[in-house]
Formats: sequence, structure tokens, C-alpha cells
Amino acid sequence: MPASVRPPTCWCGGRCAGARRGVDTVLRRAEWLTAGALAFSHGANDAQKSIGVITLLLVATGHLEVFAVPLWVKLAAAVALTLGTASGGWRVVRTVGRGIYRMRPADGLASQGSSAAVILAAAAAGAPVSTTHVVAASVVGAGASRRVRHVRWAVVGEICSAWLVTLPACAVLGAAALPLWRWWA
Repeated sequence: MPASVRPPTCWCGGRCAGARRGVDTVLRRAEWLTAGALAFSHGANDAQKSIGVITLLLVATGHLEVFAVPLWVKLAAAVALTLGTASGGWRVVRTVGRGIYRMRPADGLASQGSSAAVILAAAAAGAPVSTTHVVAASVVGAGASRRVRHVRWAVVGEICSAWLVTLPACAVLGAAALPLWRWWA
């Protein structure tokens, strides 16, 4: 087909596959930065919730006189987050990263960057947010911005169902644990 009749696919006459690979390589490298920012914001948000609960329990049980976070509590929270993500978190990462929508490097960069910004802003404001909710929503948004039909809505439905079950299940478990706590204390 002559160049004057060919649909405008690329400035280089339709041979952009190499250019796209080059751009994807740059975006993949930039994803390391946004992944680091997301990991930092995750720790800043989730660790402070755990640290606050543990320190409150230490004060309530008389192990601390004032509400001052001991260093060992900070380290324990950091180790617990690291081990939790390393051991069981990969299933969540795989489901969110590939199960909802098969992301491209640009999608990952946008999703991770926006998630990191939202979570870090919430942590700075002292607002506890679910990092999983934020990241999953940003992945759905990235996928839907490309093509709504490419989002695996059945997986999104399963995730939402799990979120809806979690709160009542935690309430029931907490109510069941209260008599044990009162007996022990």
C-alpha cells in the first residue's frame, strides 16, 4: 500500500515496534521508582496502624506508663509487614497485578504512582486507608481507561465480596475473643 494511502499508524511509516519496546523499557525502569514509592507509602500507612494498636495494648495492660512507641514495636511491625508480604502477599500481588487486568508498563507506572500518592497523602494526614483497596481500585481504573471489557469483572466481584465479608467476620471474631481477653486479663 502506498504511504499516501496507508492509515497513519506511526511517524516512522508503521515500523514502531522497536520504538515501543524502547519506551516500554524506560517505563519498566521507571516502575521500579514507583514500586519503591508504593512500598514506602504502604509501610508508612500500614505500619502506623499496627504500631498504634500494639502500643495502645501495652498502655492498657500497664506495660507502658505513657503512650510512647518503643523501638522494638516499630521493628516488630516492620518485620511483620515484610514477612507477611514476602510469604502470603505474592498471591494478592499476582491477583491484583494480573488477575484484574493484564497491565502494560504504562498502566503499571500510572497505577503504582497514583496508589503511592493516595496512600502517602493518607498516611501524612493520619487517615488509615486500606492499601489493597487503593491499589486494586487504581488497577481497575488503569484497565478501564484502556478498555472496560478488558477488566476481568468476575475477579473484581470476588475481591469486593471478600471485602464485604471481612468486616462482619472480624466483628464476630472480636466478639468471640472478648470473653477470652477478659478471662485472661
